[in-house]
Amino acid sequence: MVFQGAAEQNGWVIVEYKTTWQYGYDFMLDAAQVIIDTDFRDKLQGVAVAEVAGAEDMEQLDQVRACGNHLRECPSVAEEHGVLTVTGVSQIMECAVQVEFFNQTRLVRLFSPFPQYFKEHGDQVFDHYMNSIEIMAYCKDTERRTIEKMRRANPG
Repeated sequence: MVFQGAAEQNGWVIVEYKTTWQYGYDFMLDAAQVIIDTDFRDKLQGVAVAEVAGAEDMEQLDQVRACGNHLRECPSVAEEHGVLTVTGVSQIMECAVQVEFFNQTRLVRLFSPFPQYFKEHGDQVFDHYMNSIEIMAYCKDTERRTIEKMRRANPG
């Protein structure tokens, strides 16, 4: 992901990234799942969807937890939306973060309530973290698509 800039607003730092390619909802699900599985684990604090950017978030955490934290198994999240947000405590970065994905764009936003973290480490402190998420999500997306294609080709 390419760092686009960071700004502080009401005590939060908002960092914008641009993905390598435009993405859709399948990638959003894969990227959010990567964050949950590899970083938040038992420190997942929120999963929300919105129909479009600017619309009210619909919190889905209870439903996601009921599905074992598997987003694709949660009907209210698996259904395509315009925005997908995951919130939790990053065990990798050792701070609370929220990551927001916007369907059919290249935009990803990261929010952190710790401006001091950025003052100490610089605005691009999350670059490697975000790059890793993008790479792992593209690998997961490619694996899922390949398996689906193979199943269609060999239905028996």
